[in-house]
Amino acid sequence: MLRTSRWVLSALLAAIALTGTFVGGTAGTVVAHAALQSSTPVANSVLEQGPPQIVLRFDEGIEASLASITLFDGKVHAIGLGKPVAGSDANSVTASVPELGDGVYAVIWRVTSVDGHVVDGGFSFQVGTGASGDGQALIAEARRGVRAAPVVRFWYGVARFVGYLSVVALLGAGWWIMQGGASLGRLAGRRWRRLPIVAAVLLVLSSVAAFLFFGAEAVAGSLSDAFSPSVWGDVAGTRTGALLLGRVGLAVAWVALVGVYRHLQRGTVAPVAFVIGLCTLYTFSAVGHPNTLHPAPVWIAVDLFHLAAITLWLGGLIAFALLPRTALADAAGAQLAKRFSRWALIAVPVVVVTGGALTWKLNRGLAGITDTDWGREVLIKVALVGVLLAVAGVSRFLLHRRSAASMRYTVWGEALIGLVIIGIAASIVSLPPEQPVRAQLYAEELAAPNGLIALVSLGPGHIGSNEIHINLTPPGGSLAPVAGMTARVALPDGGVPESPVTLKQEGPNHYSGTVTFPRSGQWRLELIVQVTASETQSLKAVVPIP
Repeated sequence: MLRTSRWVLSALLAAIALTGTFVGGTAGTVVAHAALQSSTPVANSVLEQGPPQIVLRFDEGIEASLASITLFDGKVHAIGLGKPVAGSDANSVTASVPELGDGVYAVIWRVTSVDGHVVDGGFSFQVGTGASGDGQALIAEARRGVRAAPVVRFWYGVARFVGYLSVVALLGAGWWIMQGGASLGRLAGRRWRRLPIVAAVLLVLSSVAAFLFFGAEAVAGSLSDAFSPSVWGDVAGTRTGALLLGRVGLAVAWVALVGVYRHLQRGTVAPVAFVIGLCTLYTFSAVGHPNTLHPAPVWIAVDLFHLAAITLWLGGLIAFALLPRTALADAAGAQLAKRFSRWALIAVPVVVVTGGALTWKLNRGLAGITDTDWGREVLIKVALVGVLLAVAGVSRFLLHRRSAASMRYTVWGEALIGLVIIGIAASIVSLPPEQPVRAQLYAEELAAPNGLIALVSLGPGHIGSNEIHINLTPPGGSLAPVAGMTARVALPDGGVPESPVTLKQEGPNHYSGTVTFPRSGQWRLELIVQVTASETQSLKAVVPIP
């Protein structure tokens, strides 16, 4: 029996380690949610004089106190800006700009959205028509170092996993342990009785760690920034930081409550535990995807029911996996197992319905759900839940047709699968559910009235940097090279003025360059071809950027 118990404990620890590694590794590939909608100055714009301020507007709320806006000149030297402050609404942030000389500049920004996800990006603009430089290359060079160290993202992911695991063990397993009573507790042994206090301590540690590593990620720092009091102050003023601090306080309250509950009346403990438990679950549901949905209170409540049902179900599996065979064979153990089985029949449909509703809302249906890491992990989670339900069916058959003790091995299997599901759930909250925008390669033949033909190809055809190639055929099919060519793009419907495209001559009548589209839309491309010293032709096209 002792060898079997050790095997079970080793298997549980192995599952925890593997799942924690998975979650921590996933954290390194996080792509945040909020997207830049517009900016002042406009990306790729050419200004007569420098802007007095930089204004960034996003498609969802951001934490202005954690925003970072850095301006670089053409030599990649940072220019001092005013401290970023909230703009006209919760979706915008602004920073004052000193007087600028002529040249190409890159704006590198990093903000934290209200659901706790970190966003970063950059764009370039030009002051003075006589300035020159490669804005895209400047952005690539300046963006180095705007993301947190990989070790920070790894440990932040691990903290999330341990937080989910500890709350399931504390609230779910703890509930069923309390229902078992003192007589079953004596049969179960110390490990069964001590699980709630161990889970409460882990919840304290994971909550503190989540607060520290969230701060380090938000400021794109290293491990040392996680222990900086100045970072703590900035983080504490945000919604996510306040909820994480609240979770720390609730976890400490749990440690105190679990430590003294044996000395209190059950009628006194139950209401207090219910209120603290509800608040604890709220700190998980309110930090994540539901906070960005409309109306947020409704979807936070849906997620709260989802998490509560999972906690009751998977927490019970953890509790029964740690219950010795002798305790399961006892009448009290068998009665508790049957009671858990009845509650699981209620919890599972709640998990399925609320989880399905959240998935449908976040993905705006089921179309394209396999196009994102978030969607693929949701499907993996659903598949594992299906396997778990199949094993649970076997456990229920053994419980009602044989004995509670006979289902011990299937319960171990359920608990191991449940740990992996918890790990995936902790990973999913860090991934964006938005489907990636597909690129749309552009290729078209343009013709001028005088017979000039331009074959234009642009790819990959998405927001951001694109490569453009232009092959010219002079009037009448002549092989004589044209005198020169320039190009510019604009987005009239989006208020983006004309900006030049830097081209270089690859060969006779062959030009190439890089053009950056900061947003989607029907972009107007204009080619001005100097056919001869005395003849100029203009060719126009519309380039759709999805």
